Amino acid sequence: MTGAGPAAIAVIRVRGPRAAGFIERHIRMRRKPFAESWQAGAVCRAELLDAGGAALDDILVSIHAAPPAWDLRLHLHGNAWLVGHCAALLRGCGLEPCAEERSTLWPAADVLEAEAWARLPRMLTLRGARWLLAQVERLRAVARTLADQGSLDAARQVCRQIAAGLEIVAWFTRPLRVVLAGPPNAGKSTLANALADRPVSVVSATPGTTRDWVEAGGEACGFPVTWLDTAGLREAADALEAASVARTRRLMAEADAILLVLDATSAARAAQVAFLATHDHLRPACTALTKTDIAGLADTDALRELLPAAWRAQAIAVSGMLRTGLDALCDALLTGAGRTQSVLDDPAAYTARQVQVLDAAAQAADRKSFTDNILHLAAPADPL
Repeated sequence: MTGAGPAAIAVIRVRGPRAAGFIERHIRMRRKPFAESWQAGAVCRAELLDAGGAALDDILVSIHAAPPAWDLRLHLHGNAWLVGHCAALLRGCGLEPCAEERSTLWPAADVLEAEAWARLPRMLTLRGARWLLAQVERLRAVARTLADQGSLDAARQVCRQIAAGLEIVAWFTRPLRVVLAGPPNAGKSTLANALADRPVSVVSATPGTTRDWVEAGGEACGFPVTWLDTAGLREAADALEAASVARTRRLMAEADAILLVLDATSAARAAQVAFLATHDHLRPACTALTKTDIAGLADTDALRELLPAAWRAQAIAVSGMLRTGLDALCDALLTGAGRTQSVLDDPAAYTARQVQVLDAAAQAADRKSFTDNILHLAAPADPL
């Protein structure tokens, strides 16, 4: 019932007969037996338990319908891991996510607006919310235009393009996981703190300070991002560092994008050359040339010439300490990760129903069938 991203509180609605099994296995009342508290309108304090019976969270349970209707709300702390774990426990009890419902919070002029209200809580950034709401009028206009368009083949192609835009929803509802990787002491932690806009990583001049990854949520140019600061890549000096480097490589393999971080100072040139000689197979979304705040020592042009040709266009000079170059770096990162910002002004589907309507129109055999299908795109909303 609340957005998928991190929040203070997350609310999960649980209903149906299988709720009883979940309550028995994973809910422990704090003061009196649940059966004595089960009445519509009650709010009870409880513990959420894991599969082994250990407490995961101190929660509230609000009861909206007594058995046999079984309708309650779990009010959890909004940590993304906790919400995901609770969802897994629910699935383990045979409960499944219900089909997306149209919102009834506000009156809607048509089904497009109703679907936008329902999708709105899932948007993780303000830019995402604005993009979603703008799509309502864009799709209304498309429905009117395509119904009267002369070329049926051209209209079919437009429908396919709009349906393909459904992937943009994930750009704003699922954070892009970005690994900051590079040799030790390249400035990854300082840059991670600057990108996250808060001190999430310990910064030290001693190489190898970061032994485990540090994860921080944030955004880049209005897109939700999870930044992962990692241990430096090099031949490990001990078993602990070897484990950290192995974990970094695993995170890089699983990430949506790699932000390569290299020290642009002349004193670090030999170390960067050695790193590039063994890691030129990497495919970073972009490269940050750091420590440009060190006067007289930074030479980004010289370092850029050492990069593989495929990296140079997306190599950006930055200073994590002074927070300069970050906007350009984020632009390069998003471009390298396939977040093409120019498409955000185009009409795009944002629900599975819209894709089904558009696909049916694209496959229509004649103009009448096409028009009948496309007019369903902005059908009147169900009355509240």
